[in-house]
Amino acid sequence: MASWQQWVFGFIVAGLVAIAPVHAESLGPDRARDLVERGEVLPLEELLRRIHTKVEGQIIEVELEQDDGDLLYEIKLLTPSGRYREFKADPKTGAIVEGD
Repeated sequence: MASWQQWVFGFIVAGLVAIAPVHAESLGPDRARDLVERGEVLPLEELLRRIHTKVEGQIIEVELEQDDGDLLYEIKLLTPSGRYREFKADPKTGAIVEGD
């Protein structure tokens, strides 16, 4: 029979799993290309043009992600002052929808 410590540990682990954040799934290049060709997302070049009208800096990474069924571009950049920024953009419009 399990001791009370094992039961407590089990409840703690179950609680941590239940509250753990769900991470977005990064889409691969083939899927991203298909979405661009179907007009469902902006091409990367157009997205970057639109982003640079809103924020200054050197883009260091861009990922197309699917989060709870919604597509989002995740953009990471360094500002001219060296500050790291990470934000998400609507893949159809390039509008920034969340971030710092």
